[in-house]
Amino acid sequence: MSLLRNLAGGLRGLFRKQQVEREMDEELRGYLDAAVNEKMRRGLDREQAVRAARIEMGGAESVKQRVRAASWESLVETLWQDLKFGLRLLRFSPAFEAAAILSLALGIGANTAIFQLLDAIRLRALPVKNAQELTEVRIAERNGATGAFVSRYPNLTNPMWSQIRAQQQALSGVFAWGPTSFNISPGGPVHPVQGLWVSGEFFGVLGIVPERGRFLLPEDDRAECASPGVVVSHAFWQREYGGDEFIVGRKITIEKHPFEVTGVAPASFYGVEVGRNFDVAVPLCAEPTIRSEFSVLNRRDGWWLTVMGRRKPGWTMEKASAHLRAISPAIFEATLPSEFDPGDAKHFLGYKLGAFPAGTGISGLRETYEDPLWLMLGLGALVLLIASANLAT
Repeated sequence: MSLLRNLAGGLRGLFRKQQVEREMDEELRGYLDAAVNEKMRRGLDREQAVRAARIEMGGAESVKQRVRAASWESLVETLWQDLKFGLRLLRFSPAFEAAAILSLALGIGANTAIFQLLDAIRLRALPVKNAQELTEVRIAERNGATGAFVSRYPNLTNPMWSQIRAQQQALSGVFAWGPTSFNISPGGPVHPVQGLWVSGEFFGVLGIVPERGRFLLPEDDRAECASPGVVVSHAFWQREYGGDEFIVGRKITIEKHPFEVTGVAPASFYGVEVGRNFDVAVPLCAEPTIRSEFSVLNRRDGWWLTVMGRRKPGWTMEKASAHLRAISPAIFEATLPSEFDPGDAKHFLGYKLGAFPAGTGISGLRETYEDPLWLMLGLGALVLLIASANLAT
């Protein structure tokens, strides 16, 4: 209550200044009269009592100034007066005014631009429900690996993903995905689009609601599926099909193979990779159909997937990491490539899985540019501070 009274009193002092001044004068007169009466009761005549009371109280203006200084609104009023004075000076110095405005504009603009870029790459959460629960599962310190690497984020193999899904207890839902590109031209010139390999749990775990149709389900990602359904992004639907309301059920050609469109993602969902939008999401089980002899689906040394999920209530990142470390020996023992020599096998069996925050998505740009962007933001803020200090001086 004292804070509210202080705030209300300060606002009253700012916007009803004359009334507050009159009330302060009345209070000072009341105090002076009371002091005079008290001194007259002690034997002084009125003239002596008035003189003694005034000396004791001090000058009225000095008392009022001390009262004003004790309140926060006096600081606001002083700043406002200084600002008006500074603006009047700038008005009479056009060249200095232009230089001051330009320096501040450059400093503020540079900081805003750098922060927006940093926010997009590092700080902004994925447009999904409860993004803070998202967790990535990967090898904590891989320090090299042997095999085929066929995506931008070759963190795990499909056999590893199968073992993680079967053994982990830390995540309420878990899915795998991998970025790729597809040719959707039925013939003639190549027509490349951005694609995603996704497990059947991808959209369900993320909590995305389809704009049209339905999303892929675990039963769509069954073993040896020949031509399952696919999901297209909102942007792809608008760009390639003109927003056709009968898009669900239509056929789309991917690497010369027909696939049926089961659903359209909402416009706000671009995937889980920062800086890239997906066009078509295809189940993992269709990878042998599309890649044919180049398939890595069942290769124990085929690195192409990223695994993510949602932590269960009560599970911290540290607890999830400890659990994944505990089940790592069994997982890597079960997925050891038979063609590895003893040295590679020993290195492989020493891997340990860990849990890592994934609420802001996955980004290769982040590892490359995060530290330089923080440094640039700090330098920009320092330059702005210097410019402001010089202008204030």
